[in-house]
Amino acid sequence: MYGPRPPSDRPRDADRAVSDTVAFVLVFSLIITAAGLIATVGFGSLQDVQAAQQSELSTGTLRAVGGEIDEIAAGNRPAYRDSVELGGGRITLVNETTVGVTVDNATGTVFDETYRPRALTYSYEGRNMSYESGILARGSERQPAILVSAPSGFRCSPANDVAVVTVVQLVPGAAGAVSGGPVTVEARRVSSPARTNVTRLEYPTTRPHPAATGVTVTVSGPWQAAWEEALTAQGFTATGGGTATCTASQVSIRLVRVEIGLLT
Repeated sequence: MYGPRPPSDRPRDADRAVSDTVAFVLVFSLIITAAGLIATVGFGSLQDVQAAQQSELSTGTLRAVGGEIDEIAAGNRPAYRDSVELGGGRITLVNETTVGVTVDNATGTVFDETYRPRALTYSYEGRNMSYESGILARGSERQPAILVSAPSGFRCSPANDVAVVTVVQLVPGAAGAVSGGPVTVEARRVSSPARTNVTRLEYPTTRPHPAATGVTVTVSGPWQAAWEEALTAQGFTATGGGTATCTASQVSIRLVRVEIGLLT
């Protein structure tokens, strides 16, 4: 009646509880370790994606602003004003490029002038986007400038015996640089002296139009590669070192001045 008692289940339950605890700790440790690896490895990738997205945003922003400046330079509108979100970047009006233009005829050089067009540049995390005399280009501290779009103010047409060079010079207005954002960008045509027009015809200045043999454009500065590519796209022949030429008897050189204001 009082025979041997069956073995107790409590030790078995205790063993199972310990096993479950150990399994939980192991799984939890694996989750934490995986999360740590993802955070460590993936953070850089996330930053790269963010920088790339910001670069695309800046491309669209400067494309829009540059397009409006081109409209002003072409005389299609007198002014432009709009708010631009910088997204933590910096927009600056810089003076780093020189553009030399010479015109030759059968007797030698008849026109020789050097211009400083200035560039409206957006920078973010080492990446830059620049608008300069109708040229939109992107680059970085480690990458040469790459052309995004070519200007319409440059044209070489040997078949029609015509060459046109239009330099858009940006003139500093309110503020020269703004960081963070947003910023209001203002642009307007600048009147030249009373004896000339807003769009100043630098060459020729006499009538009838004198016959030329060609025009040479030489660019020096951080966006030189983009200039060479842009001029080539418009029919000029690149000869290296930032120089491009066009053979034509009818050559026109114009200077357009546009004032740029950056307002916070």
